[in-house]
Amino acid sequence: MGQLRKVIGFTLCIFLAVLYLIRSIAMYPLTGVEAHPVQGNQYRVDAVDPGYWAEGKLQPGDLLVEVNGKSPSESYVLRTFEYLEMASSVKIIRESAGESRELSFDIPSDLTRNELVFRLILPSLSMLVFASFAFFVYLRKKEDPAAIYLILFFLSIGLAYLSSFSSGKGDLVGRTIMTISFAAVPLTFLLFLNRYLARYGKSFASRKVMTVMWGGFVLNLLLQVVEVFQFIGIKPKILMAYFAISNLYILYKLIRMYITNRQADLKSLFKFTLLGHLVGFLPFLLLFGVPSLFGVPLISPEVAAIFLLGLPLVYLYMFTTQRLFDIDFFLSRFSYYTMLAFVPTLIITGLAVLIMSQNQLSWVNWVQLFLIVYLLITVFLFGKEFLDYRLRPKWSKDLNNFQGSLDRFSSRISRVMKQADLERVLEQEIRTILPIRDVKFFSYEPDTTVTKRAVEKSGQAASAPIPENEQVTARAVRELSESGRKLAVGVAVVLPRGLAVVIGQKRSTYHILWVGDKTNRTQFNLDELSWLKTLANYSAIVYENLYLIENLIGDLEAEMSKRQGTPTWVLRMIFQLAESERRKLASDLHDSALQDQLIWYRKLEAAILDHELSEELRSDLTDIREGLLDVIHQIRETCNELRPPLLTEMGLVESLRSLFEQQQIRANYSIEFEAGPLTEALSDEATLTLFRIVQELLVNAGKHAKASRIWIELGQENGIRLRYKDDGIGLAQEKLSDSYQHMGLSGIKERVRSLAGKIRFFSEPGEGLEVDIWLPEKTAVSEGEDGHDSNLAG
Repeated sequence: MGQLRKVIGFTLCIFLAVLYLIRSIAMYPLTGVEAHPVQGNQYRVDAVDPGYWAEGKLQPGDLLVEVNGKSPSESYVLRTFEYLEMASSVKIIRESAGESRELSFDIPSDLTRNELVFRLILPSLSMLVFASFAFFVYLRKKEDPAAIYLILFFLSIGLAYLSSFSSGKGDLVGRTIMTISFAAVPLTFLLFLNRYLARYGKSFASRKVMTVMWGGFVLNLLLQVVEVFQFIGIKPKILMAYFAISNLYILYKLIRMYITNRQADLKSLFKFTLLGHLVGFLPFLLLFGVPSLFGVPLISPEVAAIFLLGLPLVYLYMFTTQRLFDIDFFLSRFSYYTMLAFVPTLIITGLAVLIMSQNQLSWVNWVQLFLIVYLLITVFLFGKEFLDYRLRPKWSKDLNNFQGSLDRFSSRISRVMKQADLERVLEQEIRTILPIRDVKFFSYEPDTTVTKRAVEKSGQAASAPIPENEQVTARAVRELSESGRKLAVGVAVVLPRGLAVVIGQKRSTYHILWVGDKTNRTQFNLDELSWLKTLANYSAIVYENLYLIENLIGDLEAEMSKRQGTPTWVLRMIFQLAESERRKLASDLHDSALQDQLIWYRKLEAAILDHELSEELRSDLTDIREGLLDVIHQIRETCNELRPPLLTEMGLVESLRSLFEQQQIRANYSIEFEAGPLTEALSDEATLTLFRIVQELLVNAGKHAKASRIWIELGQENGIRLRYKDDGIGLAQEKLSDSYQHMGLSGIKERVRSLAGKIRFFSEPGEGLEVDIWLPEKTAVSEGEDGHDSNLAG
């Protein structure tokens, strides 16, 4: 409740202050007269500013004898600040040609149209906008401490803008509000940014800087209090210096933090903040402040103040949405459009100079015209892009056809497995969209004039003589060679007859799509060219994949013919794919079948406990429950075999011990396991391979060898050594090579070979089986690899 009262009281104070400022601005127009006291109670006019009420009425040297029907010294504004404001009438004495004339003027209470727009309506609307921003922030983020400083920042800008016109009239309340709000703008901004960046672990201004800022703020307040009793001429300069230095420091810090974080995640945040500050203050400095030093301001201060609206808009968006729009995209578009707009602006301004040369406009007016035209063209280009996005699909039906074609083509090429299939799909798509007669595909090498492959894709060409087809292809090759264009994927070359588009590249050979002239004898327009280039880029991706598969198969065949066996890298890939499928199957079993079994088990258990059942029925249901529990246990065991639990976390030795304990419970053999120290950490792949080998050996011992005792040793001997021995029935040595009868042992061989290891089997009928396995500590990717990937096309 106390917090609500504070908010209501603060809002009421702001509302009353705004009402007072609006009344103060609306009561009297600005006269623009500066005067100083002379003998007696009179004041002499020093200067009359152009564009105000007194222009053309009062002149420098006029003697003020009455203001509002009273002595000039009784006017608080004239006596304190030495300029004539907040007056309804004035009487002067003007000396001319040795004669003195007494003149009286009534100052109208109504504002001119210019003053009404720029000094009352626009500042009032700005204040309303800033207040709305503040209210919006309070509703959305009232629990955020940074919101309070952002609200004060918005209100400070609005009040400073509105009170500046009341302060210019010498209104004491207006000057007080102006001093407080104008000095509060940089202070509240620093407080807000410090609090906002704290959530990212950053600090914008140090404590020393904030102490200085608070000191400057308090100094301006003290000077304002003193001014109530005595005018201090240097006070406005101190206030402006405080404001300028503070904002220069803010710009310096923003630039510095952007440079420091240009490679970090906060790069866009500081770029966005810097842009907002530049939009708010640069127009005032470059178009009014600096030119005013030379007496030629390009825009009025009222217009320059409008750009301040950009500042709160930036921070409102940044603070309430917690995200940034793509500032890099906006800046790239802005630079591009300003570059495009420059030449048309020069032309329009030059024509205006020629047409309006008789009006004798000053160079300042021409610069103003140039800036207005430049801004309008740039805004028009931004608007055009937006309208293109919104309206072009509705107005340009061809654009919809092209987009639908690309969607259809991208869907169809996903099923392409051969180059001929790709060319057929591409031809069908082109014939569907474009009114053409001929389509050809051929390979082209820039250094030769002979095509390596030409395939006629025209319906009419089916009955045409072969030499004529070759002649058409040769002509296209010759024209492409004579064009001198540098080729790359997606490049479209307009030929004297037809169009050539590069749809693929393999080393120095380009795959060319040649499209004949359109049946309506028109040229290919920009949309059609863009569509064909996009199709070419899609096709190039498929070509690259086809090349990759082709080279991969060729390398595989070469390896197999050279070694009379499957290469180790292929074996490794196959086993990795198998393990991946095992993991997926285990996950599916655990998440679906096992969970469903558990649910039904609990339902059955609840039914047995919660209902009155006959003894026979209870016995049957209990048996079903126990059978269901066995199925659950079997599924869990299967999941553990498919995906060994905690193999990476427990390590190979502990995982094997756990496996042996489980196997000895289920099987009729005992296991003696001896593990030596492993000084080198095993890779995940080697660990899983050894675990699978032991699993397979145990399965073989239980199903085929009928062993009762098993001995397993694991140690390190310039690699990893695994020894296995059992007392099973054994088998003849020559039968070990029969892969079809002993798939388990054959799989063990392949697993060892996939890691470039060695394996030996020792067995005789009735003497059990011995297996000696050695794996290198660091396995190579493939045997005899030269470090180059020959499977990449291009």
